[in-house]
Amino acid sequence: MRLLALLLLPSLALAQTSVIRQPALPSRGVTLPPTGAALVDEATSLALNPAGLGFVNGSQLFYLHERNLVHDGLADGVFLGTRFLGMGLGGSMEWIRGRAAPDYRRTSLGLALGTRTLQLGGSWHSYASSNRDIDALDTFDIGLSARPLRALSLGAVVRDVNAPSEGAVALKRQYNLGLGVRPFDERYTLGVDWLFSEGAFRQGQATYTLNAEVIPGLRLGAGMSHGFTAGVPIALQVAATVDTSHLGLTYAAGGTNAGLNHVVGVRLSSETYRSIAPRGGVVAMLDLNDALRGGTSPVLSWLGVSEADPYLRLTRWLDLATQDERLAGVVVKMESLPGVNWGKAEELRQALLRLRATGKRVMAVVLSTDDLGYFIASAADRVYALQDSLLYINGLSAHLSSYGGTMEKLGVHWDVARVGRFKTAPEQLTRDAASDAALESTNAYLDTEVALYEKAVQEGRKVPVERLHALWAKGLPHAKDAVALGLMDGVIATPDLDKKVAELIPGGRFSTTYAPRDERDGRWGRRRRIAVVPIIGDITGGRSREDPLGFSRIAGAETVIRGLKEAQSDPSVVGIIVRVDSGGGEVLASHLMYEAVVEATKHKPVIASMGDYAASGGYYAAVGAHEVLALPTTLTGSIGVFYIKPALEGLLGGLLGVQQQSLSRAPMADILDLWRPWTPEEQEAAQVWADVAYDNFITEVALRRKMDKAKVDEVARGRVWSGQDALARGLVDRMGGLLEAVDAARMRAGISPSEELDLVVMGEARGFLSGLGGEPGVRAALSLLPAREPALPESLQALARSAGLSTTLLQPGLKAMMPFQLTVR
Repeated sequence: MRLLALLLLPSLALAQTSVIRQPALPSRGVTLPPTGAALVDEATSLALNPAGLGFVNGSQLFYLHERNLVHDGLADGVFLGTRFLGMGLGGSMEWIRGRAAPDYRRTSLGLALGTRTLQLGGSWHSYASSNRDIDALDTFDIGLSARPLRALSLGAVVRDVNAPSEGAVALKRQYNLGLGVRPFDERYTLGVDWLFSEGAFRQGQATYTLNAEVIPGLRLGAGMSHGFTAGVPIALQVAATVDTSHLGLTYAAGGTNAGLNHVVGVRLSSETYRSIAPRGGVVAMLDLNDALRGGTSPVLSWLGVSEADPYLRLTRWLDLATQDERLAGVVVKMESLPGVNWGKAEELRQALLRLRATGKRVMAVVLSTDDLGYFIASAADRVYALQDSLLYINGLSAHLSSYGGTMEKLGVHWDVARVGRFKTAPEQLTRDAASDAALESTNAYLDTEVALYEKAVQEGRKVPVERLHALWAKGLPHAKDAVALGLMDGVIATPDLDKKVAELIPGGRFSTTYAPRDERDGRWGRRRRIAVVPIIGDITGGRSREDPLGFSRIAGAETVIRGLKEAQSDPSVVGIIVRVDSGGGEVLASHLMYEAVVEATKHKPVIASMGDYAASGGYYAAVGAHEVLALPTTLTGSIGVFYIKPALEGLLGGLLGVQQQSLSRAPMADILDLWRPWTPEEQEAAQVWADVAYDNFITEVALRRKMDKAKVDEVARGRVWSGQDALARGLVDRMGGLLEAVDAARMRAGISPSEELDLVVMGEARGFLSGLGGEPGVRAALSLLPAREPALPESLQALARSAGLSTTLLQPGLKAMMPFQLTVR
């Protein structure tokens, strides 16, 4: 019987060595290379264990040719495998010819379903032959493959489940139990199989397999089979496979004392295999502008479909690229940096420095950039500009806009109750110039940013800071000015780029399709994971969402709470990163997020990572974590609250002639009314409300930061600090970005630095229409959220958007928000 015989291309199949000696009876096919029921996981799984089809990603085609001198036979087989709708699908056709048995063709179809750790598969085989008995056969196989651990794989197969009988041909049910272990890592695999027929367990055969990847792209395999009854000869098999990314060649030789068996195999695949790499390594092109733009179309966004946050995706790409031994260098294309401010710019700059620290070379090619972009580019080994590159490198400035005069002309009065001299957010609407408090905090932040920028350029370009000042003084400098001052390495034409790359990375090969970890993942089991729960945008109740055109993002309490609950209940998640990039928002929504973060700390390590902003409500949510990390320029703190509402009587009544009469039955019934200004009694009541909310805020901060409440009050009062200044005042634990937060979570979870972890986002923002529903299991927890108060007239909201004001600020309600919208360029 020929069951599953010789060798297959990429997997050095070891468990089927025993079939070499067996005659070519039906239910057999082409001999596979040494493999086993627990090891096979390619398109050829259809011939041994159909459950292995579930581990195929992409598409594969195998061709095998066998010459069996033991029985003077020939065989050819074509195997196809692919993944479709989460299922593994396979099909094959095998032609068996020989003198010892009738010729036949076997056609097979297979299907596998399951997860990365458990697959269940089935296959159907149909036969065609000039022998009528064989021609009438149909057989079925079922298989199971379990890979619960990185070092352990289990397989079980029942072949010829239906045990068909046609005339003189009768096939018994066959069983194959397999065990695979990887005592070291993925490079070495050991397998043991026990094959037996129905009712003949003790008369079965043992097969032993060893696979080894001796160098990337070269795999060797060996197998041995024997029985425990007289007359069963020992069978041996050896194999070698040479892989390139999408093509592989295998040769296997085996036999018994009765003769030899030869198998040649060819693989074509859309999946990328580890290949024999020429010297020099891969050079990747990283276009920051493309990488930072979301790829979801406005139409899909309206329907609630969205993709992972592009910045988080870019950060993960850079981290994996740093660990990729194939990568020799990266060419960074500098143009615009959508969604990036100085905090995230520092993270990107540190990512380029990490690439260099691992021996990879980094070249920045500037098409257009401002100071923010040059801050990042200065971390590269080489910085080049094109002849007509646009350099807006002219120093930093901050702009504070005041709309009090505009509101006065419109006849709009704003009622405000706030706590803290520095809680100046309402001043944008009530004053015609920035207050001393706003100027003090903004100047302090700007000084910190300039100092950091100057230090980065000095260290990266090895030039005195006066060179940078000289470039600023030119206003709109030309690329040649930057080269003359030592701030860039040259002005090049596009055709010169290859030459410059070759000088920096000798032997490097450009890859237009490079992606970290894009090779076929032969790892068993599932990597443990770190969950990232994003709090990005203005904080409100409801779902996190973003508008279709990308103008605004909402961090919804429902979505954040769901993400935290999902992460803490998922057994594969070993730690949680709360990624905050928010200037705050609604007080109650911020508090509910804070409570959810505190609850998560009771189950798993929780680290807060701050991006560009973690102010007010954003800081409130973050402070519940075990550890809080900020970047030197993260806008941090702003611990304070305010209540704001407009009085529109002057606008609607004075200019438009609208009149309103109010009939109330309580002295404070109209405190939230948008028509008239507060009375002194209403002002006092609102202030008490704000005072209580502020006291709750600083109480929780004092509890989590282990600080005296009075000390928290001293550094609070709405004051915005840079991350660097916040560290000095005890508001954060240390400096660091997202990847440092991952390391902190790993350490707290007791995970070895050498163990690979996956980073997964839980609780992502969805499209606009997704906000119409609620998050399952969270609605009840948020039932205490008050009904959203009446929105401002659309005309006033449109005016605010055009002026750069946050529409969340304009909504009536108690807010914990950053005191101003600050963009430093």
